[in-house]
Amino acid sequence: MNESMIPPDADIGETFFSQRRFGATFSVKELERRGLDWREAFDCVQDLGLNALRLGAYWSDIEPEHGVFDFEQLDELLHKCEAMNIQVLLTLGMKGPRWPEFHIPAWAQTDYNGEDITADSQLCDQCLDFIEAVVNHVKDSKCIIAFQVENEPLDKAGEKRQIVGIDFVAKECNLIRSLDPLLRPIVITAWCWSFKHDGDVKDALRHANVLGLDVYTKVRGDDTTGEQRSGLLPRHYKALANSKGREAWVTECQAEPWNPSHFERDDLELLLAKLGKAKFDTVFLWGFEKWLDSKLNKDDDEMWNAVKAAATDHFTKR
Repeated sequence: MNESMIPPDADIGETFFSQRRFGATFSVKELERRGLDWREAFDCVQDLGLNALRLGAYWSDIEPEHGVFDFEQLDELLHKCEAMNIQVLLTLGMKGPRWPEFHIPAWAQTDYNGEDITADSQLCDQCLDFIEAVVNHVKDSKCIIAFQVENEPLDKAGEKRQIVGIDFVAKECNLIRSLDPLLRPIVITAWCWSFKHDGDVKDALRHANVLGLDVYTKVRGDDTTGEQRSGLLPRHYKALANSKGREAWVTECQAEPWNPSHFERDDLELLLAKLGKAKFDTVFLWGFEKWLDSKLNKDDDEMWNAVKAAATDHFTKR
């Protein structure tokens, strides 16, 4: 397979990567699932002190009919981010943040049930057309700092437990780079789960400028292996990325429970302390929609206030 790498140091520069970013995933779909107004939710972002958001350009929302694109919501989100000086990591592809993982429009749904969904060549061609349309539409947006290709593409997910194969991910990377006049960094994300995912991480590093790590300490009742997932593995993968001239960000830092495990303020503070010790300059938290729901509807602002304090720490301590 061909490398789809743009040399990070030569084409992007150290000043970009040395910036500190503390943000969160902001999912309109998850906000709507919780009955929250996304515009009102966005107005609450500034209260947290975040300077970055990860947004999903959901295929199912933007191209509800084949060849018919609706960019109204995405445009409004990007305009709001520009107005508030919020940097955006924009996720493109079939997979995006939040359930159902694969956000494929009804007209493009595939009957293929094998592990690698990209065995369906028609689906792949349609997805590439979608990505081309989105990049051409947003390429002049000043707030977009990087493009994330798929979300955890090599992790089995969704109702059919499928992946997005690395060969297709490479095609997506190449397409975005050919269309983006600014050659913004490409981010590919991977589970920071166990050393058995080393192959996924190495595949991601062959095609990305930035390795995105999704770090969770308490998952489905398994609280015993959290030290490896939050301490050893992030340091290991960051060193591996740096050794190959790549950067590493935390694209999902657990900040909400994964049932039946609990996750509270002390857990967040401990996890962020470990990531800070490992010198991760860019961290996106996972759970904004839940903190806001708890604050507005359950009279519980503990995690909201914890995030505010963490944002201040991220920008003032090291």
